[in-house]
Order: sequence, then structure tokens, then C-alpha cells
Amino acid sequence: MEEPRYLVIPAAGLGTRMRQAYSDTPKEMLPIDGLPAIQYALQEGLSAGLKKLVIIISKEKEDIRRYFEDKKFRQNMFPHLDEEIHTMIEQCSITFLYQQKPLGEADALSLAKDFVGHEVLAVMYPDNIYFPAPGALLVLKSVFGHYKKDVIALFTVSSAHAEGIGNSGRVRLSHVTGDMYKIEHFYPKGEGYFIPRFRGELRACGIFIVHPHIFEYIERARDSAKTGEFTDIYFRKVMLQEQELLGCRLPGRVYDIGNPKGYELCQHYRNSGRP
Repeated sequence: MEEPRYLVIPAAGLGTRMRQAYSDTPKEMLPIDGLPAIQYALQEGLSAGLKKLVIIISKEKEDIRRYFEDKKFRQNMFPHLDEEIHTMIEQCSITFLYQQKPLGEADALSLAKDFVGHEVLAVMYPDNIYFPAPGALLVLKSVFGHYKKDVIALFTVSSAHAEGIGNSGRVRLSHVTGDMYKIEHFYPKGEGYFIPRFRGELRACGIFIVHPHIFEYIERARDSAKTGEFTDIYFRKVMLQEQELLGCRLPGRVYDIGNPKGYELCQHYRNSGRP
């Protein structure tokens, strides 16, 4: 059965929203319940049977590589890690690639082409933390296996959590069945945070499973991003012109820890057990 074997984690971004509050720590290494945020992406992959990881970093984020490759470094940075975490890391085959310039997540993803080749891949942005963890990629893998179509995770944005979610990922949807939707349109990224247009609005996030044609669409969309970062919306819009793109509403909640408020809400959830 055609299914993903690779998990690609783009972790080279500048993290400008978090720099002021946490200038010395990459957002991917910020602690959440005693684990670095990027560990949750690894756990998502393992829960879905994905043991081949491609992590894209920059030279400024060597701590991420050291966390995965140096057990003593891990123990010094996170002294309360149990042996199960070390075993998880040792179970994976991890390739690190370097994005030389901060050109955006679409450019970062393109670097994985030679490693993934013609295989289906899963992608998880490490600042998108799903709870209850893990489970998001397992849900998407099941959907992909059924429909054989590219699928992106959706989650409900409540007014109580909107302030902690960046103003991106807004979509127009048509309902298919149950938690399944067809994505009709991606709206441009805006300023500030995500303000729901209506009760129960669904937002697309950086957790998805896609055929290897993603690399072709990234290259075709590259010239569209003439100014600013080459974000995922550029290639997703090109894909929509030729491919059916599904959205699946996750049963849990996705926290955007790429901004201080989202990180605070995520920590509150882990400390209190309440969303």
C-alpha cells in the first residue's frame, strides 16, 4: 500500500515572533512538559510508523542537531528525560539538511527532494503541537490510505485560543463527509492573530501528508514569491489548480508555539490538563 515512510520537519526558520521573549533558545527547543517542542514531532512520526526523519535546520540551530545526536548534551539540556526518550531517538534514522538562507518553509521543504525521491511524505512543522499527543499523523495516515489524496490537518479555532494562533492557514472548505473536507481556497497570511469569521471555523496547519509531486509544485511556485518569505501558501495555491486537496478535522487541538501567547497556552494545557 502506498503510504508515507519519511517525516520532513522544517526547523530552519528565524522564529521572529519568539525572539524578543526567548532570544537564546530556538523555538523548536523550548520546553513543553519537560520535552523540547521538536520531540513532539518525532513522537508523532513514530506513532504513525515513520522512522525516517529529514530535519532542515540552519547553522544558527545546531542545538537541534546536538539534541538528537549527543546523549550527554540531551541530558544536560533536559535532565529529566527518561530512558524511553533516548530509545525513541535511537530508533530513528535522522538526516539533517541545512537551509543556507532564511527563505521560508517552502524553500526548506524543497531541500528534502533528493532524500525522499518519489515516495509519499509526511510533513510536520515543529511549532505546531498537537494534543492529546501523539495522534495527528496517525489520523492523517489513515485518511491518506483511504482516499489516496494529499491531506492537510484542520482544527477548530475557538475565540478563547485565537490570540495564540498566527493569522495564517485560513481556508474555504466544502464538506465531504464526517470530518473530511475539500479545500477550495487558501487565503493570504495576515497581520496579528487569527480571528474566527464564524463559530467553529477550521484552520489549516503545518501537518500534512502529500505525494512527492509537492517538490514539482514548490519549484513551479518559487517565482511567485518575489518579495518576502517563500511560504507554503504559494505552492498550495498552485496545487489546488490541478489537484484535489483534502482537509481532515483533527479531534484534538493544535497549539501554535511560534508566538509567545500560543506557547503560554500550550504550557497551560500541559500543566492543567485543560485546553
